[in-house]
Amino acid sequence: MKAGEIPEHPPIYERLVKERGDVLAETRNAAEQTELQARQALDWSGLRPAQRQSVERNERTFSAFG
Repeated sequence: MKAGEIPEHPPIYERLVKERGDVLAETRNAAEQTELQARQALDWSGLRPAQRQSVERNERTFSAFG
């Protein structure tokens, strides 16, 4: 190794992974799960067809003014 080069995974990183677990991988997984949950919670695409059906039903109902 030349002066100034840093190996991809320094030896201390491997030792810490053995002692504490791979915190970076766990954090990455937690972030991916959170993103998936947020996308599902904020996905309103399933509501649009129901809204259209509601409008269609209202068009078929009696109205004294229409």
